[in-house]
Amino acid sequence: MTTPIFLFSLLSAIFTVGQSIVKPGSILTPTTNSSWPSPSGLYAFGFYKQGNGFAVGVFLAGIPQKTVVWTANRDNPPVSAEATLNFTSDGRLVLQSAQGAETSVANFSSASSASMLDTGNFVVYNSTNNTIWESFQNPTDTLLPTQRLFYDDVLDSSVSESNQSTGRFRAIMQQDGYLALYPLGTPYLIEYGYWSEGIKAPQFNATLNLDDDGHLFLANASGIVTISGAGNSTKGSVYRLRMDDDGFLRLYSYNLVQNGIWSIIWSPAIDKCEPKGLCGLNAFCEDDGKDFHCTCLPGFAFIDESKRSLGCERNFTTESCKGGINTMKEVPNTMWENVTYSLPLLLPTKEECRNACLQDCNCEAAFFKDGACSKQRLPLRFGRRKQTDSNIALIKVDTSTPSTAKIVPKERKKEVRVDILIISISLVGFAFIVLAISGIAIYRSRLCGKPKGAS
Repeated sequence: MTTPIFLFSLLSAIFTVGQSIVKPGSILTPTTNSSWPSPSGLYAFGFYKQGNGFAVGVFLAGIPQKTVVWTANRDNPPVSAEATLNFTSDGRLVLQSAQGAETSVANFSSASSASMLDTGNFVVYNSTNNTIWESFQNPTDTLLPTQRLFYDDVLDSSVSESNQSTGRFRAIMQQDGYLALYPLGTPYLIEYGYWSEGIKAPQFNATLNLDDDGHLFLANASGIVTISGAGNSTKGSVYRLRMDDDGFLRLYSYNLVQNGIWSIIWSPAIDKCEPKGLCGLNAFCEDDGKDFHCTCLPGFAFIDESKRSLGCERNFTTESCKGGINTMKEVPNTMWENVTYSLPLLLPTKEECRNACLQDCNCEAAFFKDGACSKQRLPLRFGRRKQTDSNIALIKVDTSTPSTAKIVPKERKKEVRVDILIISISLVGFAFIVLAISGIAIYRSRLCGKPKGAS
């Protein structure tokens, strides 16, 4: 009968703000006393396993699938098992390496206490019990129930499920009242965004909200716009909104009673290639209805076959316009970021566009669509194939080498250079020996021979 009693206690505590006080002088280590739990045990703050080491963050500890929802210093390398997390006597939270180097975990000082709440919020207080820092105000890739995104707040995707470092995509609550998705590092402009939902509001007035029952909505003083309706009203589930590594914003639920798996209950109704940059540079994305696939441009190969999202690089070398680059290959029905270095040319055919690029040493690719030719430099990015798009990408390729010739793999290039060096040194040495022998022979002939007419 212990299991039902535990579940009842857990479910009762989850939806009330519990509090467990952590005082200065407290220490955590990755292998013993590794976290500070919330009162119900559902959430915890402390060390979790990442790669070959450990990171510090907030995670769901009360379910079999330990799920990270916030990470400190997410782009720092993992620490070893000898590291310690110290809540110092002067009220700082620092990560100390085995060598003694210190890194601040959060931007606060002179704290008097901290608490891991049952909401998933890690909160730090001063001597008058006022909040001076909280994880809810500094999100990484996840929004939890009762947490809100205010204007300019962002959720940045992680690299992967197992690597919480900053990834490639961003969700931002914009000042204009729109929640929008972008590739990380791009301007907040329509041509770079790939999904949005908005509410009419004065600037700086809208927030993104997630309720305990899974209701996801935008709100301002005049009303709300629902993004996803409420879920389980019995409060037997927990929810989280996550900016995933493939560029999709997804709302998940987990049934605490059944101990199942995280289920997706909402995500934007866009195809899998819509997030720009999924396949990296010099590659384009194709959606087959079930999944997406990455394809390199002609004359390019994947940087890493096992990680195709890293993009592609040329599998031959070029020397500007000197020899070899005398043709272009087509990649039809593809969309790209159009960053031309010159004014588009009005040319009636793709053949004329091709010739214009071939005659220009700065041109490495060209886009042809509806009589307009845009010259491009590499790399190309944000590529995707869409059958309804008539754009044709023309890519310069090397035809100086017969098609049967093999390209030297990258890992063998150094060996080939060493072999050539050895052969060169050997030839020079051989030539030196031959010259030396010839010199000796000439010297001996002069020494032993007699000039004509000598007595």
